[in-house]
Order: sequence, then C-alpha cells, then structure tokens
Amino acid sequence: MLSLRIKLTLYYLAILSATLFFFAIAVYTYVSRSLLIPIDESLTYQIAKIERIIELGPGGVEPGMGNENAEKLLEVRPHAVQIIDEVWQVRDEEYVSPDDHLEVDRDKLSQLAVGETRYDTEKTQNGDLLRVVTLRAKDPDGSGSYFIRLGYSLKSFQNTTRRTLILLVIAIPLALLLGSYGGLLLANQALRPVGRMTRAAEHIAAGDLSERVPEPARMDELGRLAATFNDMISRLQAAFERQRQFTSDASHELRTPLAVMRGDIEITLRRERSAEEYKRALTSNLEEIMRLSRLVEDLLTLARGDTGRIELRCEPVDLNDLCRRMTEYITPLADQRDQTLIYEPPPGAVTAPVRVSADVLRVKQLLLNLLDNAIKYTPLRGRVALRLRTEDKVAIITVADTGRGIPTEDLPHIFERFFRRSAKTADRTAAGFGLGLSIVKWIVDSHGGRIEAKSEVGKGTEFIVRLPLLDSGAPPSVSDGSTERRGGALRPV
Repeated sequence: MLSLRIKLTLYYLAILSATLFFFAIAVYTYVSRSLLIPIDESLTYQIAKIERIIELGPGGVEPGMGNENAEKLLEVRPHAVQIIDEVWQVRDEEYVSPDDHLEVDRDKLSQLAVGETRYDTEKTQNGDLLRVVTLRAKDPDGSGSYFIRLGYSLKSFQNTTRRTLILLVIAIPLALLLGSYGGLLLANQALRPVGRMTRAAEHIAAGDLSERVPEPARMDELGRLAATFNDMISRLQAAFERQRQFTSDASHELRTPLAVMRGDIEITLRRERSAEEYKRALTSNLEEIMRLSRLVEDLLTLARGDTGRIELRCEPVDLNDLCRRMTEYITPLADQRDQTLIYEPPPGAVTAPVRVSADVLRVKQLLLNLLDNAIKYTPLRGRVALRLRTEDKVAIITVADTGRGIPTEDLPHIFERFFRRSAKTADRTAAGFGLGLSIVKWIVDSHGGRIEAKSEVGKGTEFIVRLPLLDSGAPPSVSDGSTERRGGALRPV
C-alpha cells in the first residue's frame, strides 16, 4: 500500500511528465518550422526570378527587379535546379552533386495548377533530405505550361533539429528527476503536520486526552485543521471529565439515601420493635425512596434531554397567567419560612397577554425550580420576587431573592449538574441534588431562549430568562392543536 506522500509525488511526476512531453513537442515543432520558413521564402523568391527571366527571354532583365526583396530575404543557394516541360521532359537541370538529383514524379506534378507553388521534403539517394519548391508556370507564348523546381539540402536543418532533440531528451529526464525529488520534499514538508497529528491521535486513542497537536505558525489549511483538531480534543476531554464527574456525583448522591435506608433497616431488625417503631422506620425509608425517585427522575430528564428524546408539545401559553398561578401554588412554601413572595406582572397584561409558544408543563417546571431554589437559599423573613415584562419581542422572566448570594467563582458553574454552592454562602437547611438549575437551563435552551444569573454576596441573586414571544418570528407548525419539538441537549455554562 503506497503512502500518501508517494502517491502525491507520483501524481506530481505524472503531471510534470505530461507537461514536459507536450512542451518538448511544441519546442521541436517551433524550431523546425522556424528553420524551414526562411528556406521556403528564399527558394520561392528565386523561382519567381527564374520565371521572370524566362518570360523576358535571353538576356532580358526587368530594371530594378528583385532589389527590394533581395534586401529583405536571406538568399540561399539552391543545390538543385530543374526545368521540366509539359510532356515531362527535363529541359534544363543543374546539381551541386549527383546525390542532389531530383526524380520526376508525374503524379505530383500533374496535380499542380498553373501559377501554383508546392513545397515538399524529399530524400536523396544518399539518404539526405532536400527541401523542394515546385512552380507550374505558363509558357511565354501562352500555349502551355512548364515546371520550375529548386532543391535545397537540409543537412544544416537536420543537424540543428537533431541537436535540439538530443537536448530535449537529456533535459526532460533530468527535469523529471529533479522534479520528483522536489515533489517528494514538498510532500514531506506538507504532510509533516499530518504526521504529528497522527502521532497525537495515537496517544489520544491510548487514553491521553491531554495531548495536543502542535499548531504551525501559518494558519493555512493544515494550520486550521490542527486548530480544529485541538478544539475537538478539548471538547472531548471536557465531555469525558464532565461524564466522570457526573458519574462520581451521581454515585455519591445515590449512596447517601441508600446508606440511610440500610442503617434504618438494620437497626430495626436487630430486635423486636413496636408497631410505632416499625412505622417510623418505614416512614423514614419512604422519604428516602421518594428522594431517590426525584433524583432518578431528574437524571432521566437530563439524559433524555441530552439525546433529544424529549418531545416538547408546544402551544400558545400566556406567561402572565402561568406566573400568577405558579406564585399562588408555591406561596405556602414561602409562608413556612416566613418569607414574602410577590409577583409583578407587566403593565397592561390583562388586555395584552404575554404569549409564547412553549410546553406548558416544562415552563411550569422551570418556574417552580427557580422559585423553589430562591426560597431554599433565602433566609427566614426574606423576600422573593417574580417579575414578567416584554422587550424587543422577547418575554423576560426575572426571579430575584434577598438571599446570601453566590460567590463570583461559583457563578459560572451554577448550571452544571450536581453543583453545590460554596459552604460559606450555602444554607445548611437547604436540601437538593444540584440538578434543578441544570434542568432549568435545558428547558430554556430547548425553547430557543437564554438564561443568565446575577448575584452579589450578602445581597441576593437574580435569574433572568428570555423567551421569544409568539409573534416575534414565524409561528410554529400546528398539528392536532399542538406542536411537537425535540428537546435540545443540555450544555453547562
């Protein structure tokens, strides 16, 4: 199996070979034609002079004839001159050497029309080439025609073309050899970052997610590939770390109620108990079971949300009415802690409801989680406020409390699963698994909204949820009075 660098070198060599081959043909053709053109022009000029002399008769020369053209043409000396009459008889001929003799080819000559010139390359008896120019001229008395033929030896032409061919035969393989070596160097240079990426991927496959690909100084295609690869590995590493942390936290949260239940059962079974003691033990176990059930339900919700397997049944929802009802529903929990819970509706909400396209059950869960979280972390006789307003085609839900606040270092992590506030600000009486805000963020994200938190230690915390209004964009497609939308995956902030 050939490596990629060998394949690239072979492709490069094939393209270079084809290019040089066509270049050699073009050069050879150009040189040949460039050498023949002045020979043909000179022979044609001399045939015209001979024809003119024959027309004027012996000793007749037209005044000034040929002076202008002679200055423009490099006149060559013919090696063969032949005049043939109309019945194919040679009337006059002259040769530099017997080898330059011109054979009379009646078929070729008969094809010429009067006044037509023909150019041929013929081989002499000794194998040399002659450039032959033939003109069929009209007799001076107009009774017939005759042929004038001039031949010029192409020895110098053959020598020049042969040297050109030898030069090309030597130069092209040398160019191919240098090109293949250069192509291999270029392929090695270009694929060196790929080799580093391969080695890094091998280390990563072995379990070392801290490995990164060295990024080249220039951000070309390979540089962007290396940066993208490193970004992908960073995301994978963060995902594995979150999964590892999630497994550890989930195991810890499940272990605590199981240990409590096991302890209660073991103590109860050590000796006979009264009905009241058995009832108390069963009640304690039931409370732990309910706690475990809530934990499992929250984990199942997050797991389904991550895989997009929760279908949101969206319909027009009046947030004003929903916020009012949720405030009334959770008010008894605030009363138990002697807290003030208020709802501030938007101005004109009665005549202009704040409508969004949402899954009403999930929005209820969102509001209850935020309100329950605010009540949980607000001290006795504190204050919790739920506000609703609209701004730029967006519904804004705000839940603010007067609790102890969240430290700055904890604020970026509050939407992570099983995250607990720092011990210096957390209320020890608050119970929970640290999944409520993670579920809230998933609900907001799956509805196309945004959530953010502002907090100041000692003064309180404010959660701001933004959801698009129903008329702020294209209405959702309706099917049987409702719409369905897959829940988006939860992404910790």
